[in-house]
Amino acid sequence: MDPAPRSRALRDASRPLPVLGGVSDNELAFLRRARGPHAKVQLAWSWLSDFIMREHLAGSLGPVGPPIVSRVVQYLGDGMLYYNHARKIVFVPFPFPHAQLSACFVFVAAVALPLLMEQYTNEAWLGASLSFLTVACLAGLHEVARELENPFRNAPNDVPLRTLLAMGNEALVTMYAGWHPDSFWEESGVCRRVLEERTRRKREEGDSGGEEKKDGESG
Repeated sequence: MDPAPRSRALRDASRPLPVLGGVSDNELAFLRRARGPHAKVQLAWSWLSDFIMREHLAGSLGPVGPPIVSRVVQYLGDGMLYYNHARKIVFVPFPFPHAQLSACFVFVAAVALPLLMEQYTNEAWLGASLSFLTVACLAGLHEVARELENPFRNAPNDVPLRTLLAMGNEALVTMYAGWHPDSFWEESGVCRRVLEERTRRKREEGDSGGEEKKDGESG
């Protein structure tokens, strides 16, 4: 059974999507003015694209070439493309006659198979078991098809968007938190000691090679 629209709205409100940096009051006001989820997503996408272009023109992104910036905007466009694909899955239903025929076939099989199995088998328990397994398989396939028709509808089987967004946010925080080896190592520390050790070894190898050459010439 599918949950009612009110129960789905309450469940979604109890599990908001985490946004890095939060959402300002002005952004909330503009998002509430936009009618429909598609308009809200399109508005957020335009804000992000406009922000990247303004920062690039202002020089805040540093010496980054235009091809790199265009690739970032292209990835945003790819995200909108896949979002529209998901919308098509939600709003374009499975062909209605095919769905009704499938449901009717499952109903007919549930009524006719026990009668056929009673004539086909000699034992009542065997006919009942075969009828139950056959009808259960057909009904299960029908329910799987209903789930695939709209994977964003039922709470137990929907796509874990909140978990996926949290994983993406964690990756962004990790990348932009300065966790890079160069931020921990300075030339006066580890790198300098490593260079000194390499220089010392090269000198020792050169001295030992020179002494062996002199011993060979004296011999």
